[in-house]
Amino acid sequence: MKRTNLKVLFLAALVIFWMSGSPAGPGPGPAELKAAGLPAEGVIVYQFHRRFRCEACHTLEAAINESLRTYFPNELKEGRLVFMVVDLDAKGNGHYEKDYDFFYNTVIVVDRENGRETRYKNLEEVWSLVDKKEAAMEFIRSHVADYL
Repeated sequence: MKRTNLKVLFLAALVIFWMSGSPAGPGPGPAELKAAGLPAEGVIVYQFHRRFRCEACHTLEAAINESLRTYFPNELKEGRLVFMVVDLDAKGNGHYEKDYDFFYNTVIVVDRENGRETRYKNLEEVWSLVDKKEAAMEFIRSHVADYL
């Protein structure tokens, strides 16, 4: 009887783990970020996540993408605005949490001038808007506009 209970608990834990998120592919490391052509003058929007991404992470990524494409198509095309999705668990990406003083999944907007990062803002409040696509898009738009 005890063995059956353990098997059921184990299977339940596996199902919960499997349903909690999907594994992300390897995120960009420092060389890939440099090769991505980060602007010397402009704005970077980072979405940071862990290896396993939940539905909210994917939903938020889509809202950020749509917001940037809708409101800032010229800035994206010109390279003055870049959106980077970064896996914090990928090799070489551990420094971001210290660089931007955060603990877990978040969105950071960074201003670059003369090839250096001059200011940034953690947009952690956006997570409360994941179920409100239009509000999330507007939230992202307003903060990115403040930095452009």
